[in-house]
Amino acid sequence: MINCSLKFVNASYDNNIVKVKYIPFSISTIKLLIQNEEYLDVDILIKPLRFQNDDDFCGGFDDEKRGLRIIWGGGQENGLQTIVKENDKKHLFLFVFPSDNFKLLDYNLTLQVNKTIVGSNQPNMREEIVIKLSPIQNVQLLENIAHQKIRNNSEIAEITFNGNLVCSYYPRWYPELFNLIANINNYYQFDPTISNISLKLLKKSQGSDKDRILLNFKEKEIAIIEGDMDGANYHIDLFKFNNAFIIRIWLLWISKKQFHDKNNLEPLQRDVHSRGIFDNPELPDFERFDIIVSSLNGNILAVCTDFHWQEYWYKLRDDYTNMIGVVAKLFHPVDESLSRLCNRHFVDNKYENIIRDLRKIVSLSENFDLNPNLIYLQGEQIEESIQNRERIPVPRGKNFFRSHVPYVRNGSILSNMISHIVDKSQ
Repeated sequence: MINCSLKFVNASYDNNIVKVKYIPFSISTIKLLIQNEEYLDVDILIKPLRFQNDDDFCGGFDDEKRGLRIIWGGGQENGLQTIVKENDKKHLFLFVFPSDNFKLLDYNLTLQVNKTIVGSNQPNMREEIVIKLSPIQNVQLLENIAHQKIRNNSEIAEITFNGNLVCSYYPRWYPELFNLIANINNYYQFDPTISNISLKLLKKSQGSDKDRILLNFKEKEIAIIEGDMDGANYHIDLFKFNNAFIIRIWLLWISKKQFHDKNNLEPLQRDVHSRGIFDNPELPDFERFDIIVSSLNGNILAVCTDFHWQEYWYKLRDDYTNMIGVVAKLFHPVDESLSRLCNRHFVDNKYENIIRDLRKIVSLSENFDLNPNLIYLQGEQIEESIQNRERIPVPRGKNFFRSHVPYVRNGSILSNMISHIVDKSQ
């Protein structure tokens, strides 16, 4: 017996059955709390019963239908793994991702959990937990739920949206607070103006000079994302927050084939030559930009990204300018924290207060006063930190790995809208 418990934060329990709601067509969260009451550290490894790790996919599936993929990040190919310190607790996150076989159904997901006391001869402990995954709301016609439609032609893939029912904004790291934002009687808003939103994807593998994403409102470009994408796959979620749209752009590295493509392999090989031996960039891994867009005029009201298990909200310094998002690459030894990028201090913002301030930004629109006292860090400072890190000499042959770091070049991070480090339990 290993005294280390596992609890599902955003679940309900019915006769010992764990029930978690998922958002159809979107990437949803399963949030776990691990509490270690041992006097030694405990190593936890969690993976789906239907686990896969090959060139095509690193992740898992639901038990029977393969309608939902289960993914996690952090470069952990063998499953979601962490070490919980003695008498400590920690959050872990799995993500539910629709596959090509997705249908609006209930799904069973079996998780295999392996617990090992570090530095002890005590046998490890294995258990299986069955989760019932159900859609947040039954909708009569599945196709009415807004979801991405991809049309490919030569160098460019264009994404628009089918359907006109838009889900309320879904917090990535705090799914248990979803009902603070949503109308629990109806999670969807009817909004035909989603036809104003479209995206264009330009990829090296299709002949473009580099990977980039263009976001358009009424065919006018309002945002661009570029940088070190390593041939990422993309998935676009669309939400409503009050009367504004939130476009969530996911960049996904969940297939080793992405790194074998010559367009992505050549720059990786150049990095190997200049810096020594290191494995592929983090896989599995995924990053996102949440872009809040006024449904009236397409102005960008705020932008959210993540940085080393912490959520950051940006305000553009000019309400009428386009957003410039960057996915940077950062090399660092396996024992070095991403916190080298900037001097992060302890943040005491409750997420409920971040939601409150987000409502203010959306309601005040472009008249929001960007008080200098609110600015925690500017995007250019992150860029400079990354460039400085690149100039630090490193011993050849040392094992480096490469992380993807998203930021907004022409935005300022608001100090009152930085989350806690989300894997730490408060």
